[in-house]
Amino acid sequence: MKGTLEKKLTYIIRFFMMTLTTILIVLFFMIMSLVGKIQGTARVVNYAGLVRGKTQRIIKLEDAGQPQDGMINDVSSFIEGLRFGSDDLNLVRLDDDAFQTKMEELDTYFADLKNEIMLVRENGYENTQIIEKSEIFFGICDEATGLAEAYSQKKATALSRLEKVVVADIIGLILIIGAELVKALRYAAINRALQKKVYLDEATGLPNKNKCEEILNAPDPIPADNPVAMCVFDLNNLRMINNNLGHDKGDEYIRSFAIQLQEAVTENCFAGRDGGDEFIAVLYGADHQSAKTCLKSIREHADAYSEANPEMPISYAAGYALSSDFEGCTMRELFRYADKNMYIDKNRAKMEEASQRQKINRQILEMVGEKGYDFSDCLYCDAMLDQYRILRASSNMFLAEDGSYSGAVEQIVHELSIDKNRAAMRRKLQLEYLGMHLKEDDGNVEFVYRFQGNHHGRLTAIFFDATETGELHHFVIGFEPFYEINANEKIQLSRFYDQMKQSILENGNYVDALLDTAMAVYTVNLTHDKMEKIFYQTNTKRFDIELKLPSSYDEYCAKRSQYVTDRTLENYRIIDTSDKLLRRFMTGTKQLTVEYQERGKGDQLIWLQKTVLLSRDTLYDSEAKREHSVVRGIILYKDTSVFHEQEQKERERLEEVIQTADLENKTKTEFMNRMSHDIRTPINGIMGMLEIIRKNRQDEAKIDECLDKIQYSTSHLLALVNDVLDMNKLESGKEIFKEESFDIEQLMKGVRSLVDAQIAELGITHQIHRENIVHNYVIGSPLHVRQIMLNLFSNAIKYNKPGGTVDTYAEEISCDGTTVVYEFKIVDTGIGMSREFVEEQLFEPFTQEKSGARTRYKGTGLGMSIVKALIDRMNGSIQVESELGKGTTFIFRLPFKISENRPESQGMSADGKNVILEGRHVLLVEDNEINMEIAEFYLNEAGAVIEKAWNGKEAVEIFEKSEPGSIDLILMDLMMPVMDGVAATRKIRSLEREDAKKIPVLAMTAQAASGSAGKCREAGMNGHIVKPVESAKLLEILQNYLH
Repeated sequence: MKGTLEKKLTYIIRFFMMTLTTILIVLFFMIMSLVGKIQGTARVVNYAGLVRGKTQRIIKLEDAGQPQDGMINDVSSFIEGLRFGSDDLNLVRLDDDAFQTKMEELDTYFADLKNEIMLVRENGYENTQIIEKSEIFFGICDEATGLAEAYSQKKATALSRLEKVVVADIIGLILIIGAELVKALRYAAINRALQKKVYLDEATGLPNKNKCEEILNAPDPIPADNPVAMCVFDLNNLRMINNNLGHDKGDEYIRSFAIQLQEAVTENCFAGRDGGDEFIAVLYGADHQSAKTCLKSIREHADAYSEANPEMPISYAAGYALSSDFEGCTMRELFRYADKNMYIDKNRAKMEEASQRQKINRQILEMVGEKGYDFSDCLYCDAMLDQYRILRASSNMFLAEDGSYSGAVEQIVHELSIDKNRAAMRRKLQLEYLGMHLKEDDGNVEFVYRFQGNHHGRLTAIFFDATETGELHHFVIGFEPFYEINANEKIQLSRFYDQMKQSILENGNYVDALLDTAMAVYTVNLTHDKMEKIFYQTNTKRFDIELKLPSSYDEYCAKRSQYVTDRTLENYRIIDTSDKLLRRFMTGTKQLTVEYQERGKGDQLIWLQKTVLLSRDTLYDSEAKREHSVVRGIILYKDTSVFHEQEQKERERLEEVIQTADLENKTKTEFMNRMSHDIRTPINGIMGMLEIIRKNRQDEAKIDECLDKIQYSTSHLLALVNDVLDMNKLESGKEIFKEESFDIEQLMKGVRSLVDAQIAELGITHQIHRENIVHNYVIGSPLHVRQIMLNLFSNAIKYNKPGGTVDTYAEEISCDGTTVVYEFKIVDTGIGMSREFVEEQLFEPFTQEKSGARTRYKGTGLGMSIVKALIDRMNGSIQVESELGKGTTFIFRLPFKISENRPESQGMSADGKNVILEGRHVLLVEDNEINMEIAEFYLNEAGAVIEKAWNGKEAVEIFEKSEPGSIDLILMDLMMPVMDGVAATRKIRSLEREDAKKIPVLAMTAQAASGSAGKCREAGMNGHIVKPVESAKLLEILQNYLH
């Protein structure tokens, strides 16, 4: 009803507002019209006065004999404008009948006056009635002016009335608008309150799940320029607090964390509760450091609160994710990443809590042990929270791992009491009773109980700590069962097993693993030096010395010592008597392990590990009605011979590895010595030939001979360096295999052309064999195929006999339509190799069969290693057949993809110049004069036009000043003064001209490392040429970048 009335009232208010607004608009136009009319009336009054004034002037001047036709016309136009209105004079026609009648009369009289003026001009004014008529005219003018003023006053009065109506209308509108504004403000306040309720979590004062979901459901990706860190928090132990302490305490737990979160998070960040025990924080403009700092601050606040409120400490897991790590992610996706990290932290926290709890448990048990107790079962209880957890449990323990202490009391009473002591036990276990009687210096609470029929035991409550106000906080409940002196062996063994398991678990070991691998278990009453029982875990009774049990432990050890080897006898004697073990137990030792060696059957030596687990038992004598304590030991024997055998094998393996490493070091040392010799030899030759040239400058034949030898020496030196670098790249996996289309037939011809000179020089006969070559055009790495062929072909020539033969075979052996497999064979009649060398050392680095081969054949011992590594990388295979003194056959197979495109061929002009380079403009950037001269010579010979720059800065300036497209290629040295090649390339690539991005830039450097090539590519270079480079090789590379 109230809502309907408010709705009707709203409609009425809106109707009045519209009506008053309409009236105001109409009044506005009426006022504008009246104002216009009043303004026009003022001009009418002015012009009426002007008619009178001008007419007076006309009369005076005409009487004086000065004709005024112009002024007469003006007055006529004024009168006409006053009667009918005039746009030229900006006069309006007054809608007043009296004024219009008077103006008509004025117009008529002015016509008579004009006639009288004509008579004045003819006869003079003395003979006319000009004076009398003008006076009458002036009177009419004054009357017309008065009528115009009266009309104006009337309109002004009407305007005043309208203004009053407008004011009243505006006041009405203001009142209505004010009422609506008040109403809107009230609704806004209500909406804010409702919105606050919709987005506010009343329990914590933080934004609730609705607000969190609104933020997380934002559809747009997080912008890269404003990174966001999403933090997710999950409270631990909330369910336990709700179950054990009630939901009010649970709400207090949640609220306490929310307060710490609010205090730690900055104002420009969002923090909210995402439901239950989960919270989120959104850090805007964050990076990893600020996110970690924020999480650290939250952790510090929570730790400070926990320290101040130990009865309910805050425990939580947290994880975060940064949007900059996940490009284009939304808030929801970022939340998922953070949630995963939170669960990682939760698992880590669980492990840390478990580790910390285990550490605390050990400390508590140590405290209990120091007080002289050895409980079979033990509870750690919290009087403030009414909670307990188990510190130690035997196989007969009937309580859950943790839970409510009050509930545990009822179960303890039910299990361990009888009718006559049930009430007393329940009363003494209540928290009120324990709080009164358990004090730090006032002793413990204990009483004897009976369980499982006629079995007895003792329950003891021990004080652990108190709150700041002195109230009992933590205490320990221990169960200590008494065992009959004549208890059967099964019960004793179960007890021993339980004690052993607890002892090992509490010391961080694994009892089950020990028992599973033990060959025998002995139980010993050390207090009375009595071996009670032997249990064999294996079928072989290796330790049966035919003792009649029970017997003396000391006697057993003494007899057993005759089998122990002399070198391990001292270890054996550490624990060979009951007295020694008892002394160890009294000093706190509960576990001892020794290892020694025995002679077994057939004098076979075996290693044994002997582990002794010590514990104290309380025995109950039902006849004497009293208990007494004994120290017992469980002895586990384990055969560790296999371990020692493995250890020996590992020691031998390590020695072998060390020997191998030594051999490799020796091999590398040998290689360095060989390399030193091989490098010095060509350098010495070069220096000698240069000296000969200086002394024989006029002998051209001698100079040519020396130059040939210099070229041979430099080629050999370069080959040595290339072999080492190639082997290094292959071993490190950094060799790049660039696949491209090539003609396999042309490649083989090219290899043949490279060794023709060697063949002719040594008088070798070369025969070529080709079979089933169907697919000439294949895809692979022609560079490495050429390297394999050239290496094997060169060896076949180099290690051949004078006048020997080399046969090269190539055959296509299979094709599946996309992949073709070629078999290549090189057969020579050379010196051959031994079978042992082929099988064991041929493909090893730095190896040659004969030490003299280095000097005679100029080798490094790396060639075959490189061949094998290249073939393996290309998924091929290689076979070797060789016989000393008769020759060698190499067979290798390589797969290639079939190429559908024929590779482009490079041509040469008739004069020997390179067709591709002819007339091309090359910018050559080099700071070394010799290298500049060599490169310039190669390029000029090929027909290229060279422009030189001596550093990177100069190169950039030359390129900037050149016409776009005028430079075809840039050869760039890397290490230069002023600006290096990498910086110069980056500068060129950044220039605002089209060819700056497209022009080929090739590095020319002596740095052969793959890292150098990587830096060149990152800077924008197209390729990497390693110096020194031969002319043909340089031109071949440049042709790939010029079309």
